[in-house]
Amino acid sequence: MPPATPRAAYVHLPFCRRRCFYCDFPISVVGSKPGAADAAAERYCALLHREIAASPSRQPGAPPLASLYFGGGTPSLTPPPLLAGLVDGLRDAYGLADGCEVTLEMDPGTFDVARLRAFLEAGVTRVSLGVQSFDDKLLTSAGRSHDAAEARAAVEILMQAQSSAGGLPGEDLASWRRSLNAAATTGAQHISVYDLQVEPRTAYGRWAEAGTLKALPDEALAAEMYREASAVLRARAAAAGRGQRAHGLQRYEVSSFGREGHRSQHNSAYWRNEPFFAFGLGATSHLDGVRLARPRRMDAYEAFAELGVREEGVEAMTTLIMLQLRTTRGLLPAELTPRFGETLAAAAEGACRDAAAELPAEWWVMEAEEASGGGDSGAEAAPRCRRFALRDPEGLLFSNDAISTVFARLDERLERDDVGGGGLGGCEAGS
Repeated sequence: MPPATPRAAYVHLPFCRRRCFYCDFPISVVGSKPGAADAAAERYCALLHREIAASPSRQPGAPPLASLYFGGGTPSLTPPPLLAGLVDGLRDAYGLADGCEVTLEMDPGTFDVARLRAFLEAGVTRVSLGVQSFDDKLLTSAGRSHDAAEARAAVEILMQAQSSAGGLPGEDLASWRRSLNAAATTGAQHISVYDLQVEPRTAYGRWAEAGTLKALPDEALAAEMYREASAVLRARAAAAGRGQRAHGLQRYEVSSFGREGHRSQHNSAYWRNEPFFAFGLGATSHLDGVRLARPRRMDAYEAFAELGVREEGVEAMTTLIMLQLRTTRGLLPAELTPRFGETLAAAAEGACRDAAAELPAEWWVMEAEEASGGGDSGAEAAPRCRRFALRDPEGLLFSNDAISTVFARLDERLERDDVGGGGLGGCEAGS
């Protein structure tokens, strides 16, 4: 089966006014003076153009890119003419489809109406606004470079997309509910909700190790905040009018809610485990089964040489299982067969069934194939499962546990070579 043609590209723009206390991304701090990133961004974009030019060229007849995503960092610190040049460079190299989704991450306080218009003229069609919270105390405790007033002003400017982070130090259910309601009433078409993870190479990580980090929400509170996000964003957003259709945001991935027609095309390509280009500091591409991570240090990136590890067989299949079980569409075992063969596909189906039998039933949505006849004996074979998905919110809340269990059961099946036969058992359908 020939490798699929990438329809998505990620470009990392690393410049930030400061490093947030939770941030473990590869960034370059430039300070908060106006234009502080301009000179460095010009040099960096020249490197990006060289990397794009040296990458595999578009094959004759290959479809153009359907999505571009400029992440960071704080990409809105990049001068709009430089961003326009990158869009043009990618268009020349790979083509851009009609209606190509071009997303730019932006932070409050880094743009005004004129700058936003310049980005739109550069080709941006979608903005992801990093808010994290509408509570000044929580923003300060997270080391954010903006306050709640700047966040609300930014929403007023664009009213397009935003992301929020839950589980910040000192956050409780009441403050989380206030932030959710503030987000839901902006009229945003898409909201992402993330639970804070304390990484070791961050300020939060150092403070946690020293015992000076303000208490984080415990697991029970974090779980309740996750459930609250699901309830608020699906119900409260229905009233977020300003002339929009009265319906709420629908969850389509563990952390993502979108109105009809406003799901992120780019991120959806990730969850489907589709190939994608990636360019820039610390960016990871996925081409022809190879995941290639670029250096995280600027000097090393400048001397970047292509290195990577090819994912094959079980490793590639487990990646796909993990990505698909994070979505509300879930995993369809039949889709594994063309790439991995009947044996591994059957093992994956059996592992999902084993995990579903072991874990709480309310975590799972399972759909059965129609039962087939049993031949001369008149017996009927138990139905196979055509779809496994994690239910919103309980299953998605415990997605890490569920996916880890699937992997453990997959390992057991492969070790005993119990694949593809009667050991799969049946599938009890769920709604």
